[in-house]
Amino acid sequence: MIQFDFNWSEPLNLIIPALALLLLPLQLWLILRAKKDNQLTPRHWLRLSLNVLLWLAVVAFIIRPYLLKKAETVTGFLIGNDIPSSYANALADSINSLKKTVSSDIKSARFDTLILAGQDFQPEIFNTILQAAPKRIQWIPYLAEDKWQQLHWKGVVRKGEMQVVQGNVLSSKPQVLKLKYGDNVLDSIALQKGFNQFRLQFPVFTEERTLIELAMDGEIRDTIRFYARPSQKFTFQFLLDSPDFESRALANWLGKAGHAVIYAATLSKNIRSQETINRAKDPDVVVTDAGNVNNRLVKKVLAAGKSVLFINVTKPEDEIKAINASLGTQLKVNRISVEESVSVSPGLTALPFRFVPGNRYFTSGTLPIAVERIRGRVGVSLLNETFPLQLAGDSAAYQKVWDAILAPVVPATTNNIQVQAPLFEGVDTEVTLNGFSNLSNFIKIGSDSVFLSTSPINEGSAKAFFKPTEIGWISSRDSLKMEMFVENQATAGDLYNTARLTNFIKIYNSLQKKLRNETGISSQHANEVKQKLPDWMWFALIIVCFLAVWVERKL
Repeated sequence: MIQFDFNWSEPLNLIIPALALLLLPLQLWLILRAKKDNQLTPRHWLRLSLNVLLWLAVVAFIIRPYLLKKAETVTGFLIGNDIPSSYANALADSINSLKKTVSSDIKSARFDTLILAGQDFQPEIFNTILQAAPKRIQWIPYLAEDKWQQLHWKGVVRKGEMQVVQGNVLSSKPQVLKLKYGDNVLDSIALQKGFNQFRLQFPVFTEERTLIELAMDGEIRDTIRFYARPSQKFTFQFLLDSPDFESRALANWLGKAGHAVIYAATLSKNIRSQETINRAKDPDVVVTDAGNVNNRLVKKVLAAGKSVLFINVTKPEDEIKAINASLGTQLKVNRISVEESVSVSPGLTALPFRFVPGNRYFTSGTLPIAVERIRGRVGVSLLNETFPLQLAGDSAAYQKVWDAILAPVVPATTNNIQVQAPLFEGVDTEVTLNGFSNLSNFIKIGSDSVFLSTSPINEGSAKAFFKPTEIGWISSRDSLKMEMFVENQATAGDLYNTARLTNFIKIYNSLQKKLRNETGISSQHANEVKQKLPDWMWFALIIVCFLAVWVERKL
């Protein structure tokens, strides 16, 4: 297919072909005007032909036509040190079956596509790849048994926020994966033999530097380090028909945690009581029962994008229907037992119902709670009384339960910092800030000053990219007051190799795409090469045409 190497989008560039088009009529008019009679002799036809040929050569030189030809491609194939020879041979056979020319000589071959298999490569190989400059890089990860892949978690969180640990593992047998804090199991999941995607979560109950252990089959396999910022304080308003021990205990616990509390209850007909803790203001979360679902305060709070939590549920099927009808939620429950209550954990029971898992609302894997986000957030708890945990002296269990309930219920916080861990020395890291009222142009992380890129649509949001140069805990020496943990390359092993490789591939392919866009090579023609005349041939062609026209006039 014929293409043209001429920029038609520039208005000034269009003047040149326009003048070239006017040149042909001018040439023909000058030739025909010099003719004395109306007859065209062979000499006139020759002169006309030579001038048209000269004009075609000039126009072709301006628009530079060329042909696209399918490139002779060579596929590069490099094998990591972590891949067994049998698996590497199978991969090579599968690539050969595609009838592609495959080479592992990266220094001398010219690659169209480079395939990297595995994660463990020597650092020198990356400079060699840059010199070879393949058009694209593809990666085939290798997942060894009982080794993590894509393991990540939140590097900076708030106390009370949900910490989520996610990853992949090829399990050699059925076994249990646990998150442990000392002797306490925070969350666990049963792994099946083969490939597993896991997601473990728990409400953060600590502040500042925190270390959690990741254990598989009873053996500690990794450590999860993150920094917990102080929780943001909210205002809770209790809206109840009558006071009870459950709500009173919860209000006191929230007040001791530093939250503001408005406790309003009906004592008798036409007599209401209201008390406040910690200088309460407009509520962020209303705690009530299903009987107040149509209360004006409930509707007002949700319309403002804040939250409502329903507790003291006694008839789940009827009360959930009333909540759905009034607020527009789509919560569903199923009875799971004929008993009056079921055990959730030692000292804690719930109604014999469970929420049906759905895409529209969040459900907990350990507690019978559901939270759906409409304009605000609507949470429902099917737990029976939790205050006996406090009476039994197990305040840690009480805090764990209510941290897990409130984490998805409370509204979005301000001054948020998001950092995906693990972080590695020498590997690009992204820090996201949002909800800030005043952002400076840069932040200080460790010994580095990192410039912020503010969002064009939200002045309170920004991103920063930096490459850690230190290991261990590094702190921000500014108003952010947070720390991040940078893993040691020598001890991180597979996780570091994967992070380094994926970071390199992402940057390389992004640069190649940008280069193709700047040079006008579309993805459709990325695997094609231009066949066009060299400059000396254009020069020779035009000179020959001019010479032919000049010689004809002299004969």
